Amino acid sequence: MVGPLGKKVNAPSSFAPEILFSISREQQRVGKHLIEQNGVDIWNIHELFWVDKKDCAHHEEISIHIPAQSPNTVESKSLKLFINSLIHKRFDHIDHVKKEIKFHLEGLLGSEISLQEIHKKVPANQHQVNISSESNLLSTMTGQIELRGFRGFRSLCPVTAQPDIAEIFIDGCIHDKDLDTVSSYLGSFFNRECFHELCIEYIFSDLLEAGFDINKVEGYFERRGGIAIIPIRYSQ
Repeated sequence: MVGPLGKKVNAPSSFAPEILFSISREQQRVGKHLIEQNGVDIWNIHELFWVDKKDCAHHEEISIHIPAQSPNTVESKSLKLFINSLIHKRFDHIDHVKKEIKFHLEGLLGSEISLQEIHKKVPANQHQVNISSESNLLSTMTGQIELRGFRGFRSLCPVTAQPDIAEIFIDGCIHDKDLDTVSSYLGSFFNRECFHELCIEYIFSDLLEAGFDINKVEGYFERRGGIAIIPIRYSQ
């Protein structure tokens, strides 16, 4: 079975949990030689519409937290179609909507998930990504631990070849003299086909292997179809 990402799919005319499509994390990571890491994928759902039993429409915003060690993740377009199909079912309360989402996703992913408030960026020192075809990443100096944000990150969707834009947050020791090196490394993803989650896993792994003392890497990818994906990775 092939998922709906990259294909024209009509919006479901009824509640459609069967449209959810899983992606094996092991298949995504095989042969990538990544450092062991933990984390979570946060899916900010900005357009959760549901209808109560009095036919009153409601607009909510929630975030879905999926452990990075779950056997599977969910294909983004299939999740969008599933979320949109909720309007064809009637609920007493938003808690019942969340319970429905949790039930079907946990069955698909093979892991427990949590539903929380929208995940927001935190203030950080801002830097720009330098577009580069090379990634000579190497730590040459020791810096102090701080949170740095890198704007202008771009990668390409491996299925649609469309650009995915993000702001990358790195919590760790990066000396000012190494900022250009890190910015150019991030810029090397500019024409690289790589899923959101794998981009962050590469960045976290490559920074550690290059000698940087890194606590955490977060990627705030711009929303599509009302959904923004925020992969976060940190040490085991």
